[in-house]
Amino acid sequence: MATESWVVIGPQIIEVEDVRSLRVQVSGGRVDVVAHEDPALTGARLEVHRVDGSPLEVTYADGALWAGVRSVTGIDGFLDRLRGPGQRDRVEVHLAVPAHVVASVASVNADLLLAGVEQDATVSTVGGGVVVDGTRGALSVKSVSSDVVVRDHLGDLSVGTVSGAATASGALHRVTVTTVSGEVTLDCLAPTSVCHVRTVSGDVAVRLPAGHGVGVEARSVSGRVVIDGVERGDRRPGRTTVDLRDDRATCYVYSQTVSGHLTVLHGAPLAEPVVDAGGA
Repeated sequence: MATESWVVIGPQIIEVEDVRSLRVQVSGGRVDVVAHEDPALTGARLEVHRVDGSPLEVTYADGALWAGVRSVTGIDGFLDRLRGPGQRDRVEVHLAVPAHVVASVASVNADLLLAGVEQDATVSTVGGGVVVDGTRGALSVKSVSSDVVVRDHLGDLSVGTVSGAATASGALHRVTVTTVSGEVTLDCLAPTSVCHVRTVSGDVAVRLPAGHGVGVEARSVSGRVVIDGVERGDRRPGRTTVDLRDDRATCYVYSQTVSGHLTVLHGAPLAEPVVDAGGA
């Protein structure tokens, strides 16, 4: 199939049919990727609202749609954008895509929204805010300094940040979160789940469904471990250890921190984060 391509320097609408995969790579601005409400729709509609600096390039071939700044590829491209004039490159883009699309969305400091996609997806940024809402499948999110919010996800989840907080809710099955100083908040609504969390100084809070047993294995240098309001563990100078085993357990929490505290509770939802309403 022939490749279609566009070079976009200002507001423009692009429509293509039969999109099965999506890849977006931009520097600054905002990118919203939202699944069609009608599951029968198989095409994609790309609405470009603003382009500053380098043009936005778009290519489509054999079901694969790519949109972005051509030089923002790989780690070298991202580092060049951080160091040089590329920081002035900004786009504001809204994409309506089929729910079954496999999506990869990346930015240097653009805010990213991914909503309604029901296949595996990856979202990554250095300093842009990330909101993922109503997705399914295996989801991977990476950020350096910005906060990550995942709402109503069904499936496996992997989150990695340095200083950004990570907040996730939904029927989360297997969860892996790694951060240095960011706080971690997980609302696991599935009756069975496995959570692996590793932080240095970030506190960790995990809510599990009421009525389900839990197994907890926690290691910390100076952090506390509280389970359903009761502090647990063998606390010695330089070490806190918890091994809570329940024969009825269907949910498991594994935590490693240096100074971060772990809280595990059943029942009432944890506080929802305040999210910028600018399209999220």
